[in-house]
Amino acid sequence: MRKTVLAVPLAMAAAMAFPVLAAHAEDHEELTLEQRVDRLESEKQIREAIIEYGEYLDARDYAGYASLFASDGTWTGGFGSATGPAAIQKMLEDNLGVPEEGFINKDNFHQNTTIVVEVHGETAKARSRYMFFTRTEDNRPHPLLAGRYFDEFVRENGEWKIKTRHSHGVIPYRDGNAPPPDAPPPGVQDVMKN
Repeated sequence: MRKTVLAVPLAMAAAMAFPVLAAHAEDHEELTLEQRVDRLESEKQIREAIIEYGEYLDARDYAGYASLFASDGTWTGGFGSATGPAAIQKMLEDNLGVPEEGFINKDNFHQNTTIVVEVHGETAKARSRYMFFTRTEDNRPHPLLAGRYFDEFVRENGEWKIKTRHSHGVIPYRDGNAPPPDAPPPGVQDVMKN
């Protein structure tokens, strides 16, 4: 009797899970090995671009930062909006200044985590989380901001580029879908949080 009682729920769970497992298996069966490898390589390149976004920003390498965007990629944030790598680089330099030769950032850094990527042919969507740390007066890292990125990517000349990026502040809260403010928030030149 006890075996029957356990067998019924297990059989029901298996029956409910089978369509999901079958659909997932069919997805892999429809893709060739080459397509599956391309998808994995694309996911890796996109994850690297998301990490480089923070690294270039922290290094004040605005040309490298802007190169992550598609030719018609759009950056929207505290400074307004710019489209295309040249306009994005100019916007950063106009608002944050050109760093001195040999600049080494000793005051702050971005940390990107939990990157999830979904590739659909020549386009992709990604979501990730970020934290922004600053140096305290006693020379310790201090988390200042936490948020989420929602990105759309496009493959352009064989490379994955950011088409659009939306940044949503979690702590403190800021709705990334709201229009950008008329002026950058206080301290944004030091933080560049988007």
